Amino acid sequence: MFERVLLAVDGSEHSERVIQVASELAKRFGSEVLVLNVREMVLLTRSSPIGKETPEQSLTLVKHVAERLVKDGVNARGESAKAVQSGAAKEILDEAKKFGANLIIMGTHGHSEIAGLLLGSVAGKVLRHAECPVTLVR
Repeated sequence: MFERVLLAVDGSEHSERVIQVASELAKRFGSEVLVLNVREMVLLTRSSPIGKETPEQSLTLVKHVAERLVKDGVNARGESAKAVQSGAAKEILDEAKKFGANLIIMGTHGHSEIAGLLLGSVAGKVLRHAECPVTLVR
């Protein structure tokens, strides 16, 4: 049913529950998991984009999560990607398509419904535009 699962992680404390859910689902369905971290880059005037985290931090995060899943008996690997200003959702969707994901699993930080409607969120954008089912973990 879910042969290929894309697990989007951001390194927050909230990600812990997301990883647990992904591990349980992957074991249940024998899924291959792609752990993805998208580094959002901010453009400051005409300068080069600046990220909140370095490429090394992003790679360390996905490596750590993938290794943890492998210890749980899940076939997993990690990738890091970057997106410029508010492009994380598009990057997640593009990577899910390239990977052939049957399911995307990611967290939501529990914003109120009104805040989510007014501001939008990465999770909300992925949910609205994904070509496969999306599991949001609160």
